Amino acid sequence: MARTRNLLPLQRLHIRLIKPEVPRVDSALEDPRSLRSYEVRTGLGFSGRLYVAPPNQSPPPWLEFVQTGVRDPVQELTNRTNAAVLVIRRGRRIFAFTFGHGRHLLRPSVLVPDFGFKAALNGLRHDSLRSVDSFTLEEQPVHRRAQASRASSIETFGLDVARDIVRAVTGTPRADVSFRALAGAESSLSIAAPVDFSALGSVCDEALRLYGQRSYREFFPWVDNIRPVRDPSRIDELEAEVLEDLRQRDEHEVYLSPPEPIDWARIDGFGYTRRREPLEPDLDIDDYLSTVDDADLTIAQVKSDRVFVYMDGEPSPTGSWSTYKCLVFEHTDGDRRSVLVAGSWFEVNQGFVRDVLRIIRGFPIAVVDLPRIQRLPNGRLEAEDAYNTRAAGHLPNTALLDRRLARPRGASSGIEPCDLFTAQKELIHVKHRKGGSSALSHLFAQARVASEALLGDEQFRQQVRRLLRAIRPGWENRVPIDRPNPADYSIVFAILAATGQHPGERLPFFSQLNLARTGQALQTLGLTVAVQAVPPA
Repeated sequence: MARTRNLLPLQRLHIRLIKPEVPRVDSALEDPRSLRSYEVRTGLGFSGRLYVAPPNQSPPPWLEFVQTGVRDPVQELTNRTNAAVLVIRRGRRIFAFTFGHGRHLLRPSVLVPDFGFKAALNGLRHDSLRSVDSFTLEEQPVHRRAQASRASSIETFGLDVARDIVRAVTGTPRADVSFRALAGAESSLSIAAPVDFSALGSVCDEALRLYGQRSYREFFPWVDNIRPVRDPSRIDELEAEVLEDLRQRDEHEVYLSPPEPIDWARIDGFGYTRRREPLEPDLDIDDYLSTVDDADLTIAQVKSDRVFVYMDGEPSPTGSWSTYKCLVFEHTDGDRRSVLVAGSWFEVNQGFVRDVLRIIRGFPIAVVDLPRIQRLPNGRLEAEDAYNTRAAGHLPNTALLDRRLARPRGASSGIEPCDLFTAQKELIHVKHRKGGSSALSHLFAQARVASEALLGDEQFRQQVRRLLRAIRPGWENRVPIDRPNPADYSIVFAILAATGQHPGERLPFFSQLNLARTGQALQTLGLTVAVQAVPPA
């Protein structure tokens, strides 16, 4: 853009890139026939149309309330909502500039889903970030926005690149970028530049140039590790894979798991939309499918169906989730791995998958003489608490600390030091694979906090000593009052009903990721980390 344009007013523009297979300008719109359109004048270097929705005028939502408290009618108070989108063709590509609520006029499926985010990352100075939107992959996605008081690097925002997915950034453009301000969030690129209407062709060229670069990989290489799937057509493809798996009606890759942490010791059972009785002790995909006719088995049906949770002897459910939100599914297509968890789809870089597996395979397989998990007469596997009690009796001189809590200094609640504490100073953390990613992630997080507290918190050690002494006097000596030697202790993750050559290889990917992160953190503390599968008897 020419230097003379610097005298022009600063325009703030929101740009979206349309997929190359979209044939016409009006194909980018949800309902072009409901809009008034204006053709762009000729001689600008691009063609296109401006589409304007009829303005929506309505009284503000608070007017009815305040009107009841005043004598006379309140006049001339209306909210006016405007929406417009300028869709232009520049060369072989189509771009959409949205104004007001104009983004709602576009078809989401035609937008390049990472255009704004990638263009912004490529165009920003890596040390100039002002705000970062992210969400954390824990038991359920936790969204957050972090803002810095001055331009900063990504490290200032405290991101954990192994679990935090960045979805929007704002910062200062590089010197070779002609925009004054730059922000990107998924498909939307927001800029500020001193331009007039005739310069929009150059704006499109610059935005497309930024999107085509790969310079972000120098400073933000981890953004490609895990990406949320936003493309509606891709989600349709993946949901078709889920539906095909569900319709097999025999062996399923998909399974059900609570989408958030729950206290299994308080669970009475689960019910489904069309069968709340009898209660099922575990979430089981076959139990759900038995309630659905083949003709009704659609993704829409799965999303509308509910899983009901019964706890503490209450006759009515204490909560429920969409059945779709409980599905866990991993699909591999060439070098692409896609994961459905807690109702959201993510695409995982295959190189990142290999790195995580390499870390997991580096954890030795424990050789604790744990008994196998028993299968009950009804075909179910025994509950986790029952297994822990039986395992404590099977292993000589082993303390059962399941559901016995100690509180680290500064913590708001207590945690289990471990489930089983052997005479060989093995702190065994036990979790059933049935809980899926959420339960296993909770296990790994608890093990990390407990291990850090054991080494660095005298108050926590005193409480653990009291727990051990209450079980059997003398066992408190397994934990000294002073800081213990980490080399004396082993952290063992025992996964009930795990399969495969290595217990960690067949876990859901996000459980693998949390296991890798936790194991490495514990090894950094000097602790030995091992994993053990507990197969059914």
